[in-house]
Amino acid sequence: MVLVFQACMPARHLPEDQYLLNRNRINIENTDVEIHELRNYIRQEPNRRILGFYRFHLNVYQFADRGRDTRIRQWMKNTIGEPPVIFNPALVDQTERQFELFLQNKGYFNAEVSHDVTYRRRRANVTYTVQGNKPYKIRNIDYRIQDFHLAPFVYRDTVNTMLARGQRYDVDVLQKERQRITRHLKEVGFFNFSRDFIFFQVDSTLNNRQLDVEILINSPVISGTPLREQQFLSHRRYKINDVFVYPEYSRLMPNQHFSDTTRYRMDNNKGAVYKFMHNGPMAIRPKAVANNIMLERGDYYSIRRLEQTHGFLAGLRNFRFVNVQFMPVAPENSDLVNDTLGLLDVRIELTRGPTNAFTIEAEGLNTAGNLGIAGNLMFQNRNVFSGAEMLNVRLKGALEVSGESADEEVFQRLPFNTLEMGADVSIDFPKLLLPFRTESLARTARPQTTVLTGFNYRQRPDYTRYIINVSYGFSWRQDIRRHHQLTPLEVSSIKIFNDSILQSRIPDANPLILSRYRDHLIGGSKYTYSYSTQQIDRRRDFIYFRGNLESSGNLMYLAASQLNGSKDGSGSYTIFGIPFAQYLKADADFRYYRVFHQKNTLVFRIMGGLGVPYGNIDVMPFIKSYYSGGANSIRAWSIYNLGPGGYPEADELRFDKYGDIKLEANVEYRFPLYRYWKGAFFLDAGNVWFLQENEQFAMGHFTLDRFYKEIAIGAGFGLRVDFDFFIVRLDAATPLRNPAMAGGDRWTSSWPRFRNWNFNLGIGYPF
Repeated sequence: MVLVFQACMPARHLPEDQYLLNRNRINIENTDVEIHELRNYIRQEPNRRILGFYRFHLNVYQFADRGRDTRIRQWMKNTIGEPPVIFNPALVDQTERQFELFLQNKGYFNAEVSHDVTYRRRRANVTYTVQGNKPYKIRNIDYRIQDFHLAPFVYRDTVNTMLARGQRYDVDVLQKERQRITRHLKEVGFFNFSRDFIFFQVDSTLNNRQLDVEILINSPVISGTPLREQQFLSHRRYKINDVFVYPEYSRLMPNQHFSDTTRYRMDNNKGAVYKFMHNGPMAIRPKAVANNIMLERGDYYSIRRLEQTHGFLAGLRNFRFVNVQFMPVAPENSDLVNDTLGLLDVRIELTRGPTNAFTIEAEGLNTAGNLGIAGNLMFQNRNVFSGAEMLNVRLKGALEVSGESADEEVFQRLPFNTLEMGADVSIDFPKLLLPFRTESLARTARPQTTVLTGFNYRQRPDYTRYIINVSYGFSWRQDIRRHHQLTPLEVSSIKIFNDSILQSRIPDANPLILSRYRDHLIGGSKYTYSYSTQQIDRRRDFIYFRGNLESSGNLMYLAASQLNGSKDGSGSYTIFGIPFAQYLKADADFRYYRVFHQKNTLVFRIMGGLGVPYGNIDVMPFIKSYYSGGANSIRAWSIYNLGPGGYPEADELRFDKYGDIKLEANVEYRFPLYRYWKGAFFLDAGNVWFLQENEQFAMGHFTLDRFYKEIAIGAGFGLRVDFDFFIVRLDAATPLRNPAMAGGDRWTSSWPRFRNWNFNLGIGYPF
């Protein structure tokens, strides 16, 4: 309360002749420059605000600065607090000059910048007015290239230039063009070329606010002497000569001698040869390493292929150190070397990491919205078949708090009602395991094949479940933004032992719900596509999209129907006495991240999914059904506790809610509080529905004329502890609109009581 009271008069402790800088405003006229671009050049910023209006850090400083000086007050003042920003007119003048220089770099050579300061209640508000006037535009673009050998490569690439006639002059665009030309020339073989060879000459003396841009590309120079003038050379274009690979290189012994040489020839059209320098038998087969080297003898040097080689070799996860060096071949050692053509020997140094690793992990869980603790014991072999294959063995045990609301507990005196144990074994192959040749894909997309088998046991008060699964699939990257994952074979056997608690909670022993909790077999395929424009090293707006398509049971149904397979009492075909599921499922998730100043982010998310059961079983398997609620969904409801549709649930009935259709939308505003403490406000909306009408679940199925009336809406706020590598969050949310309110108003009309708030403890961001 003291801090809030102080916030009303933050400048009252300042001397008579000083003013607290309150706000900086920028008014822009006749210019395309954005306000946020100019804000980076303001030389004096006011004290930070939380939520856009409260000077938390300033008020902490002023509170701690009063009274007796103690250690706690010193800590508050120097660690959390922020001293008042006293208005300085000299810094305003510097800001004006910075604005003028920035506008000139953007082509506004005649820009006018002024400021106005208003004083009120010992506060100073500064308003900068920027009049851009008419900008200078590019009239002509010319090139002057000394090296006739280099010139054709530059001219052929002018179709990709970032400069155009009639374009507003912009120094930043010129610098980007300089970098683009440099990278292009390095891509086509000019190994030694650098941006220092590129200069711009700008003639702005023309009339009508136009200018000419001349791009100068100089040649290498040998400095002259008193007896000899300086000599201009041609830029050499380099080809790859020999590629030497050191798979056992040690950084502690850089001059180590290797007695054995193994020549490996690729079985592609070029037949590239790589020379492996080693002592004794190699731990990793040469083919596994060579498949990840994109530099081949006879090819021109390419900076893109160098980056790919470095990334692909590091991606094998067998080498802790990867270094690629280029050594020009001296003219006396090759007849091919001349003034315009050079040769490069490539030296690839690889330092091995440990092959075997044991890991013991303690985890805080938020898997699928269930809070709990878990422990993992993992063994990993990074070269199990001598081809950089990754063997992973994992044993897992977990205790969770599920959506089940019964008083029964799996373990007495512990706040958990769910026990989970499991084991799985997987092998990752750094290639495609297919019966046909795929060298072209393997050399560009870096595919990975995964074979997995596992067992999972889960015990809850209302049922016990066993799952045995086997899968075979592979993934590949189309480029840095697009990723594909295809699982052509995925088989799961689910065995469930229902407890009487489960059946007692399902309305009238509803067969639609009970059928989801019976033994079944899932056998099908799945495809996932993801796209992201996020750049890890840059804070800028980006989007994320993920789409899934899954089918199951079609081949098994065809075989069973043709072979007159056996059926169970429900009329479903069975395999080894277990009915198999048949369905088609598709869902999509789209997110947009709007990044503001000072690391504030506004996130929009929309998700939709549809599962269509047909054929052998007329319901979706419960592990493939959709649900809402929980820490990563509609946070105003606990997990499995929302829906289906507008079904008016009675207070005495509590069972996990599933559906065949899911729609969900979220908006979340994230902002910093102090150091690694972050805050958030969010709004969630969505629900799940059955695809077919069910008499025992009134209003529970999806219809176009009613579904929008059954959208649940919740809102709340969250506190996050963000350590970059690990995030813990606590979200509090309350329903604003409850579709389960039968007959009455579904909107909340009063401030919610404490019991109406739902608290979620989560690991990581929800999306």
